[in-house]
Amino acid sequence: MKFVHKIVLFLALLFIGSSNLYAYSYAAAGKELTIDSKEAIMKAINADDFDTAKKVFIKYEKNYKYLNDTFISKLHTSLENAIENKDKKQIVKSLELSLAAEVQRRISGGLENIKTFNVAKVMLAKANKFYELLAVSLDDNTNKKLKSAIKACMLSIGNPGLFGVGAKPANKEEYIKNQKIIVDIIQSL
Repeated sequence: MKFVHKIVLFLALLFIGSSNLYAYSYAAAGKELTIDSKEAIMKAINADDFDTAKKVFIKYEKNYKYLNDTFISKLHTSLENAIENKDKKQIVKSLELSLAAEVQRRISGGLENIKTFNVAKVMLAKANKFYELLAVSLDDNTNKKLKSAIKACMLSIGNPGLFGVGAKPANKEEYIKNQKIIVDIIQSL
């Protein structure tokens, strides 16, 4: 009988351990087209190789059109024209805007999934990842406001707790309030 208890205890600990790993895993990260294309375009323009920059842009054009049509209008045209005109400064600005569009995209995804904690948490982790890449190009005031609003969204999704202990419900109104701050900042860039 003790052997059965040990097996049950072992399986319970295994289940608890694996559920914690799943709850805090960001394994669904995958490829990020905007980051991959930004790095490739930056590498090309730093070598004054605008033909390669144009090829990279064309390869990822569908992604830029999506970001343009859904989040930041004129992003696609601005980047395309900047590469065509070999305008490094405008290329960098357009690539930064693509990161901002990704922040907005993931924040929207967090709201769409606010009732599914793990999905919302991954969306916000990705938003934060794009924010961290974007932050170096922002002035201090804008950076602080954006960082604060993203953090507030993270807190707004609540927390299911461990087996319900320490659970905190999501606060959709607070999330929407901070999402508006984020969108206003991004649209002003």
